[in-house]
Amino acid sequence: MRTKTFSEVLRVKNIDIALLMQSTDIYYYTGTFANGVLIITKDNGKFLFVRRGLDRAQEETNVSVNYMNGFSDIKKFIQQQGFKVDTIGLEFDVLPANFYLKFKEIFDRSHIADVSDDIRWQRRIKEPQEIGSIAQAAKNLDCLMADAKIYLEENKREIDISAKLEYFARLRGHQGRNRMRMFNGEIFMGHVICGTSAVGFSGYMKPLTGKGMYPTYPEGASTNRIEKNKSIIVDFVFNYNGYLADQTRTFVIGDLDNQMKKGYQFCLDLINWFEDYAKVGTNAHEIYIKSLEKAKSAGYENIFMGIGKDRVSFLGHGLGLELDEYPFIAKGMDYPLEENMVFAFEPKLIFNEGAVGLENTYIVKKDGVESLTKFPKQLVQL
Repeated sequence: MRTKTFSEVLRVKNIDIALLMQSTDIYYYTGTFANGVLIITKDNGKFLFVRRGLDRAQEETNVSVNYMNGFSDIKKFIQQQGFKVDTIGLEFDVLPANFYLKFKEIFDRSHIADVSDDIRWQRRIKEPQEIGSIAQAAKNLDCLMADAKIYLEENKREIDISAKLEYFARLRGHQGRNRMRMFNGEIFMGHVICGTSAVGFSGYMKPLTGKGMYPTYPEGASTNRIEKNKSIIVDFVFNYNGYLADQTRTFVIGDLDNQMKKGYQFCLDLINWFEDYAKVGTNAHEIYIKSLEKAKSAGYENIFMGIGKDRVSFLGHGLGLELDEYPFIAKGMDYPLEENMVFAFEPKLIFNEGAVGLENTYIVKKDGVESLTKFPKQLVQL
């Protein structure tokens, strides 16, 4: 059905065939992660060519699988099959420029079109099996937050707590890697960030990054110590069976000052408002704009989802095989929420003393949104 849906898009756009190379896209249409090229025709044909791992690919998919030595093998196969190639679709958003140029050279008489957004838009609606995997990932995140409540301890290093949570995540089935589509987008299992560790930002497009261990990967837990009466952000992504859920909670050993507690209450009120407001048909851009207006009215405009010029222009992101899928609750995302969309909503404030906020993974139902992450939303005081 997935391939049929995509083939219909190709026909409507007058694209004869699509040549897909990104492993996540290949998995979505075949059920196997392959290093190679997936050919999908506008007539619902599907053929997979791999550089290595033929036996495993044949075991995991019912698609025709063959070895390839180079892109010339793809052209030879297409010619043998007699496929029309006036227009060829490629994944412009992820395909390296040298591969694009190679395809241009091989198919020198063909027009090259972009199909990346068509693939991403198709993936915005989750199927029952996908929802089941995300729901299990969310349950495992709830367990991790309960673990954090037990193991957070004053004077322990952020990295010590993060490593313990990562260990428990692996025991519960985390695959150890979370995928992002964005160029240079990277995400580890999660963050444990205390106090002023949350204030510095790296180049990653995230509201919170943390200090990290080294300049080579400038986000996440550091060797800074967990301090009493300082906010502790625990933000983890769980990958179960390839599908992602995302959750953030704020902890404190002792108590926060009134400014930080007031900020957390704002985030809690905002997420509660969102849960009441969002439903099928609600505009994603409108949710974002109304949230910004609430932050501005509360005096948090300059520290909402970052600080100053380091603020990000989104409040939520779709979840699935990748962390940055549709829908985005963001500026300019002028489309309605649809049933069985799954996404994270994450209001956060960054003060000079640290950060507060929370995040849940939601599924859109006919009568509203349902949080798949169930750990209590209140500030966790230890």
